[in-house]
Amino acid sequence: MDKNQDSLVLKKKTGRNMEQKNNRQNDFDKNRAGVVEKPEKKPFDKKVYRLKKYSKKYKLEQWEEQRKKRLLREYHKEIKNDSSAGTYKPKTFDEDAPDGNSDVGKYVRHPDFVDKQTTAPKSKRDPFQQAKEQFNKVKQEKLEKQKEIERAKEEKKKKLEEYKKKKQEKFKKLSKKTKKGQPVMTGRLELLLEKIQRS
Repeated sequence: MDKNQDSLVLKKKTGRNMEQKNNRQNDFDKNRAGVVEKPEKKPFDKKVYRLKKYSKKYKLEQWEEQRKKRLLREYHKEIKNDSSAGTYKPKTFDEDAPDGNSDVGKYVRHPDFVDKQTTAPKSKRDPFQQAKEQFNKVKQEKLEKQKEIERAKEEKKKKLEEYKKKKQEKFKKLSKKTKKGQPVMTGRLELLLEKIQRS
């Protein structure tokens, strides 16, 4: 009995020690700065995945968004690189040709009084507008090509029909027979006559 009691007491002590040890470890982990718990993983949505992977509409929308972003980037880049836009360039003295306006000064051309037509910079078209025009131009060319192809097909079809008609008439004339099975010579003679007249 003594041995059994000693073992139970020992187990209780080790059990308490293990609990204390685990509690201390948990407190340490909580207070430690480097340990970061991973956020819970989102459940897999098969419908959204299939839509992104196989939907042509989705891919087209993505392409259009990227294209618009690219055009805007290019537009802003062009504006940034264009040094003449929005800057004031001081005018130099023009001693040869004085202004007629005495209020401004004899030899200085003030930027407010200079004709706006001469200083107006060439307005550059929007890249989106350029792309749109180019697209319309290509579309128009495609339509014209398609019309030409259809016209050529129709002409070819007409010529083929005429050829088949002539061939059938020739065959009818050549294949005529009498009651006894002899070939009728009048049709053959007509064909020979036509051939002679053509040449």
